[in-house]
Amino acid sequence: MTTIPQVRTALDRSILGPENPAVPFDHPFRAEFASWLAEHVPAGPAPEGEDALFAQRRDWQATMHRGGWAGLTWPREYGGRADGPLTQLMAYEELALHRAPEPANTPGMILLGPTLMQLGTEELKQRFLPRILSGEDLFCQGFSEPDSGSDLASLRTRARLDGGFWVIDGQKIWTTFADRADYCFVLARTEPDSVRHRGLTLLICPTDQPGVTIRTIEQISGDHEFAEVFFDGVHCPASWVVGEPGQGWSAAMTLFQFERGDPGYTDHARLLVELVDARDAVRAAGARVSQPARADLGGRAVDLWRRCQELRALNVRLALLAEAGGRIAETGSVTNLVWGELAKDVADLSADAAELTGTDLRVAIHHRLASRAKSIYSGTTEIQRTVIAERLLGLPR
Repeated sequence: MTTIPQVRTALDRSILGPENPAVPFDHPFRAEFASWLAEHVPAGPAPEGEDALFAQRRDWQATMHRGGWAGLTWPREYGGRADGPLTQLMAYEELALHRAPEPANTPGMILLGPTLMQLGTEELKQRFLPRILSGEDLFCQGFSEPDSGSDLASLRTRARLDGGFWVIDGQKIWTTFADRADYCFVLARTEPDSVRHRGLTLLICPTDQPGVTIRTIEQISGDHEFAEVFFDGVHCPASWVVGEPGQGWSAAMTLFQFERGDPGYTDHARLLVELVDARDAVRAAGARVSQPARADLGGRAVDLWRRCQELRALNVRLALLAEAGGRIAETGSVTNLVWGELAKDVADLSADAAELTGTDLRVAIHHRLASRAKSIYSGTTEIQRTVIAERLLGLPR
């Protein structure tokens, strides 16, 4: 297996150039965090089975929280370190280099938590933020619906006020880890005659109650990461609104800014680690891999390495923009577009290398199949291109 210094060297040879000071490899934060990771990252291969993998992710989040490394950019009053986006980017790189698991509560930490800090009431902040960071309360995102594709404004889930509660009826789909979540943040139509972007409200709904039915969806990889969620007269407190009633579209756009601007979703370093592993497996196989096959894989690996560095440059650019207080907005669509296609191509190379070398073939094929969803996350590739064309380039609809 490739060592951390070897991968760090590959990452440091960036198209950003050695003079770029944004995320230096001699930064004191890196040394401190790397030292802690070396002592705490779980040793050995990933556990077998979805339940065991998720349990490891939950344990790992709790470990990071106890160590004071969860929520690096969160304010100290909510359990964070008040670091900047560039520090967060360096942390993602170190996590990848040390092959750390992903935390369990990504929707809560990256999406809902920052949105609550900006739009939530003090009641909601005090109630949820500490438990989001520790992983005690797990969240899922109730946005996508059947027959809507990526057209979020066409959603049909409805909610009405009844006394001190919102009563929710409808259906969501492609909801990541809904079967493991304690709460779902649900975008629902709360004004009966409203259409499209108007009259929506973002609600926090407990999932452990009568009327909530969750059915997992088997993916082509055999995993059950996604689910469809049915709401039949489900209740959530009237005050559990993120933002203002009827202003759910604005709240959703705020949330998307955090999603598309966080390099944890477009992690160039994990892709580079995967790419270097595939390269080293081919080298170690020696004569078992024919010269034509070696040349083909080598050419593809060079192109993918370049694309990984381009993605790193985009992620650094977004971090610099956020560090300066700028608005990510549609710029994040560029990063998501590049990442979604690149992640699939890196997974293809890994699977092809494993087939030629006989190294971890089952794992590589599973990863290749699972990667197909990455150009759908956070809006499909087609939607990202449309956003870029219309909102960044000013092309006609």
